[in-house]
Amino acid sequence: MGLVSWLTSVGGKLKIVTTSPAQVDSAPARMTMQSVSLKDLMTEVQAEEIRALAQLPAELSIAFDKVFEAAGVKPPTHGWTIGKLQELLKTEQYKSMDRPAAQNAVMGVLQAQKAAVEDLIKDAIARDQALDAFEGFARKKMDVRNEARQSKITEIRSQIADLQAQCQAMDEETRLDREHWRKWHQGKAAFEKEMAWALGYLLDKQIVTVDENPD
Repeated sequence: MGLVSWLTSVGGKLKIVTTSPAQVDSAPARMTMQSVSLKDLMTEVQAEEIRALAQLPAELSIAFDKVFEAAGVKPPTHGWTIGKLQELLKTEQYKSMDRPAAQNAVMGVLQAQKAAVEDLIKDAIARDQALDAFEGFARKKMDVRNEARQSKITEIRSQIADLQAQCQAMDEETRLDREHWRKWHQGKAAFEKEMAWALGYLLDKQIVTVDENPD
């Protein structure tokens, strides 16, 4: 389930962290929670451009950045995206902090650079929407491929079954041929023996060959 689908399933409101000035100017900014509508954070992605991208060969090798570009996802003017936030949080400085300390530091950086928290959330949601849309088109394309492949497999298996039946039929024909040959050869040998027996009364040498081996 994508981020947007999950958020929609749990409700249309989000509680996001914001900062507010402290009462004393020398004190650090105070973190508060603000309720924001999910609808206000969602943007419309360019579905047709995503569909066209998904129709390209080897669609599952297309980089995510290409998907975001096709969807029309652009970073805010201040430059802070969810990706930039991820990179910041992966630095040694932030990895050594516990969550409250890291959260406070992040909010301070964003406030200093006038980057609204809502902008980063919008960016994340837009990227998730783009990936979900691409996934939907790519999945349909894959389903069509698999359906065609399964149809071909069924056809090939049918051909294999037919060929196996033909092989069995020819094996049976070969068996019957050998059986008929054996019986015919037995009859031939018996006939030759009868001729040789009769000629034995006329000749002192056997001139009729008697071959009892059918092979």
